[in-house]
Amino acid sequence: MIGQYTLQQWILYFYVYCFLGWIFESCYVSFRKKEWVNRGFLHGPFLPIYGSGVVMMLFVSEPFKNNLILTYFAGVVGATLLELVTGAAMEALLKVRYWDYSNQKFNYKGYICLSSSVAWGFLTILMNEVLHPAILHVLAVIPKMADGVFVWIVSAGLAVDLCISVRDAINLRNILVGMENVRREVVILRKRADIVIAVLDQEWREYVKNHPAAERMDEISKEIEMRLAKMKEMAELPKLPEPQKLEMLEVKEKIGKLKERGFILKRKGTGSVRTLIKGNPTMVSPKYAESFKQLKGYLKEFEEKRKGKD
Repeated sequence: MIGQYTLQQWILYFYVYCFLGWIFESCYVSFRKKEWVNRGFLHGPFLPIYGSGVVMMLFVSEPFKNNLILTYFAGVVGATLLELVTGAAMEALLKVRYWDYSNQKFNYKGYICLSSSVAWGFLTILMNEVLHPAILHVLAVIPKMADGVFVWIVSAGLAVDLCISVRDAINLRNILVGMENVRREVVILRKRADIVIAVLDQEWREYVKNHPAAERMDEISKEIEMRLAKMKEMAELPKLPEPQKLEMLEVKEKIGKLKERGFILKRKGTGSVRTLIKGNPTMVSPKYAESFKQLKGYLKEFEEKRKGKD
């Protein structure tokens, strides 16, 4: 026994609330998006954060179930800590956040916020007094042997789903890291191009001086195109010194390869990674914000093209 329930019962309740949370979230998000969205980290109909949250609420509030005030605060502390640890761990490992409270008042690094914590407390009381007793009443009609079989079958399926989902999340992380590396290399080459051109062109020196370099990838791309055009124009000058000409051609070639590498990385996101992002519309990546925005923009265009072909 762990508290008032056996380990098998706790696991069963975890799965039940994972499923109910998935129904709620998928229906809510689908209604807002006006299209079906399979909400969550997993491919199957489960949202582990809901199952974990409810089990945490029930467990930490069990010693205080006869005192609503203590039940409330136990739920606030337990669920808030779970949200904080889970959010921080997932971002550290996968470089994205699946929820973000940064726009809420009294938040801590976007992982938790006061309004959410207050809501967890009231939800804990609601779970203990209304929802969980109703779930227990429904589950009571199911034979214990059937409970055991159900737990084992779902556990096996969930383990497979978790492995696939973690693989997709790691792929997304690798794409973002790769895109960010490309962006940084392009920025370095842009500066190198400016130096090469400025050595031979007073007008360009004045331009660079009066126009701060952009850091957003879409703006960088426009700047690169402008520099490539300038380099081509200068390369065609008959008296252009050979060293500068060769260096400009080298920079141009490297920029072209980096742009191709960036395109390949974005293309990798059109499979299961696209499904992962679509199922988590509130996902953000503070560390790789620009690359993530660029990837989402590319995937949106990809989706629109697919719909146009259909």
